[in-house]
Amino acid sequence: MYERQAIIERVRRISPTLQRLDLAVEAVQKGVRPGQLFLVRAIESLDPYLREPWTPIRVEGRAITVERPAITTYVPGQVISILGPVGKPIALREATQSLLLLACESTPSALLYLAETAIGKGMVVTLVLLGAARSYPLDALPEEMEIVRGETHKLVWPERERIIRWADHIVAVAPPPFDLPFYADLLALIRKVRLDAAPGYAVGLFQPPMPCGVGACGACLIRRQGGEVTACIEGPAFDLTEIEGAIR
Repeated sequence: MYERQAIIERVRRISPTLQRLDLAVEAVQKGVRPGQLFLVRAIESLDPYLREPWTPIRVEGRAITVERPAITTYVPGQVISILGPVGKPIALREATQSLLLLACESTPSALLYLAETAIGKGMVVTLVLLGAARSYPLDALPEEMEIVRGETHKLVWPERERIIRWADHIVAVAPPPFDLPFYADLLALIRKVRLDAAPGYAVGLFQPPMPCGVGACGACLIRRQGGEVTACIEGPAFDLTEIEGAIR
């Protein structure tokens, strides 16, 4: 865990509600892996006290790209305080050739670095957008990725059963309070379609507040079989077959 400064080099709007920032970072931050994130303070003041979680969508050269809501103004040359990387990388199964990603009631930002990494390794990737995620600008997504729009925040989309049977690995993201109900429904659907969900097959990203990023404050506790763990240390990605509340 390191705290360093980063410089915003470029700001561009990709939709009325979203913008992308290119950050110049030091070598230690360039080692961030898919699934990990940074805790950022973009102003000198300690108000607000909590840092914001920024998840990379791309790492290229010495630059890291993130997505932020357009409601906040950032300018090139702005210096920010960056803490991380936080959490563990998402571990794709060794035999994975087909990857299914699902974003429910959230932008798919937390999945995009994983998607580009998987595509770079020759995997076939499908992204399903559900609920509020359906408004995400499609032209901002990798051309190599298949995009499917669902009907609602529920698990309904075209050719759903076929796509689940096709997928070697599933990774989903949903924000609180949608996360546990959505992951429970997803795990039940997977078991209905595939009859079984092997350990590590279905993974959900959790996005609780992370005040400290080092597991000391206990604010980001996730209830897992065998006890509670912190999302900032053991997550933010968890095997759905181990999460209490997702298991029925």
